[in-house]
Amino acid sequence: MLGSHSTTVLTGRKTVVFSIALLLCLGFVTTTLVSYQVSKRAIRDSIVTQELPLTSDTIYSEILKDLVRPVFVSSMMAHDTFLRDWTLRGEHDSNEIKRYLTEVMSKYTAFTSFYVSEKTRAYYHPSGILKKISPLEPRDSWYFRVRQMKDPYEINVDQDMANRDVLTIFVNYKVEDYNGQYLGAVGVGLTVDAVRTAIRDYQQRFGRDIFFVDHQGRIVLQSMRPGQQETNIHFIEGLRKLAPEILSNKNGSYQYENEGSVHLLNVRYIPELKWFLFVQKTEDEAMLGIRQTLYINLAVCLVITLVVLALTGATLGRYQNRVEELATTDKLTGLANRQAFDLLIRQAMNDA
Repeated sequence: MLGSHSTTVLTGRKTVVFSIALLLCLGFVTTTLVSYQVSKRAIRDSIVTQELPLTSDTIYSEILKDLVRPVFVSSMMAHDTFLRDWTLRGEHDSNEIKRYLTEVMSKYTAFTSFYVSEKTRAYYHPSGILKKISPLEPRDSWYFRVRQMKDPYEINVDQDMANRDVLTIFVNYKVEDYNGQYLGAVGVGLTVDAVRTAIRDYQQRFGRDIFFVDHQGRIVLQSMRPGQQETNIHFIEGLRKLAPEILSNKNGSYQYENEGSVHLLNVRYIPELKWFLFVQKTEDEAMLGIRQTLYINLAVCLVITLVVLALTGATLGRYQNRVEELATTDKLTGLANRQAFDLLIRQAMNDA
């Protein structure tokens, strides 16, 4: 009977310890998960409404220095009185235009500079006259496109025949005389690799994916990664549904899912380049720190629970032994009392 009583006491002790463990685990886990979800929502809202727009503004300021400057240089060339007067005088001394283009290229650190005259169809370059522009030559189609366009300039990615067909970003600017009559096209160029290097620097500095999109949704420029190809946002999973809204609104914040990841996106239109600036960050990258905090909190909760359970078990065991001792021992003599005698005699009788 005494053994049965001890078993009952032990079972009760285990029940108490298990209940305490269950309450502690539920409390800790519930509190940690609720805090994680609240923090996750707050971080996501902060990224979408503050961090990405601020990054876009900062990158836009950088672009004004690195990418937009060729537009202003081309505009300066198109409105230069020397260039217009030299053309109107009949383009007699080609050395003058050579020196002019060389000076522009060196002073503004451009990869190349050029001028094409409508009257003579000569393609002037710092090295001299490269060729005569012809409407029958496919590689000269850009010039006739510029002549017909309404806008004063365009940005075109094409091969530079003066520099071993290196892929180059050209700013083609229309040149008009003082009466608004078309005289030709002028501009400067930057290598695509140089611009990609600048974009890569932006990405490393700000920790974001950065790329440029034209009005048709084509990704015209980005820092190429291994296995990555330039494409169109209409073909990207998750982004294709947002493409019409993005291209019509020009500015805004969005989020979409692609390959199991949530992407947070901010879009800004750059009128100087006539491109859209896309700055995005995956939610997994943004939540990496808070997810590590979640794991640390769960580990701490587990350790605290184990410590509390150990202390609770030891305290209950000591308290239970003390209660049993008081219940079966005479306080004055320290001998077994009548209750202990009844338990022991019944056990002995049962054994006999």
